[in-house]
Amino acid sequence: MRFPRLFAPDAGAVAGIVMVAGMVMVASGCGPSTTSSGPFENGTVRVATAFYPIEEIVRAVGGAEVSVVDLVPPGESAHDYEPTPQQVTDLQSADVVFYLGSGFQPSVEKAIASLPSGVRKIDLLASVPLIATSPQLAGTDGQTEGEVLGDGNDPHVWLSPKNMQLMVAAVQESLTEVPGIDAAAVATGATNYVATLSSLDTTFSTGLASCASRVIVTSHRAFGYLAAAYDLTQLAISGISPAEEPSAKTLEAVAKAARADKVTTIFFENNLPADLSRTIAREIGADTAVLDPVETLSSDQITLHATYASVMEQNLAALVKGLGCR
Repeated sequence: MRFPRLFAPDAGAVAGIVMVAGMVMVASGCGPSTTSSGPFENGTVRVATAFYPIEEIVRAVGGAEVSVVDLVPPGESAHDYEPTPQQVTDLQSADVVFYLGSGFQPSVEKAIASLPSGVRKIDLLASVPLIATSPQLAGTDGQTEGEVLGDGNDPHVWLSPKNMQLMVAAVQESLTEVPGIDAAAVATGATNYVATLSSLDTTFSTGLASCASRVIVTSHRAFGYLAAAYDLTQLAISGISPAEEPSAKTLEAVAKAARADKVTTIFFENNLPADLSRTIAREIGADTAVLDPVETLSSDQITLHATYASVMEQNLAALVKGLGCR
């Protein structure tokens, strides 16, 4: 749930503000706030998050102890999002900022790096084991995504429920260190959310245990951690950044490998053009299906109260069908 902004009442508007504060208490489960600090509610730990999966972790763990502002608006790509000048100004009043480093969101990282020392900056990539990127096929362009991400590591860590659990622990530890926060409430929030993620992990392990194919062909290299967690092989049309344009040579090599692996479904992402995926699917006589990278929720998903777990369950259903699992 996103928190509305409240402004300090003047003498003629006290009754109206009291009514609004009461509405906020009911809607958000937080205590009343009589003043505002930018987009954050007063009286709670002010947390900014770089994009949706981190936002969900912080809200689940922090509960009523935190006031959360997420930088990336619904439906927008997290990779290339550029914070507005107002967002950069608002970040300065945060107590903690959680993000993923290594060049995943260059403009967001630049804004975070410019914040004053009083704002705690937590790179959650430090809490999970990383997969190094490398050329995936002989005969392709031979470029590594290290040219996009300074250290050559894949940043899409949240697409493994196991990694999400590790990030929950890191968020819990960081929030617990903030003076005045209710550590017991944070611990309860973390425990409950980890239980959800653990159940999701079990569901994935069971659903993908026995499949006719274990190769997933994706529109860009976002699903490496999911593949590694469940004994799949990812074959990506473009690299770590969806903005990378694969050459004709790369497309030919991907199609050749997909045909050799008897791939029957080419996966594309709901927030990216599907042209290249459909081209390869036509080339090898395969179907297409959607995998959601869960970088953000669309307005429709928010209306339907989608969560990380519900979107990932939809991904699992697509994988089970596309890989011929039973």
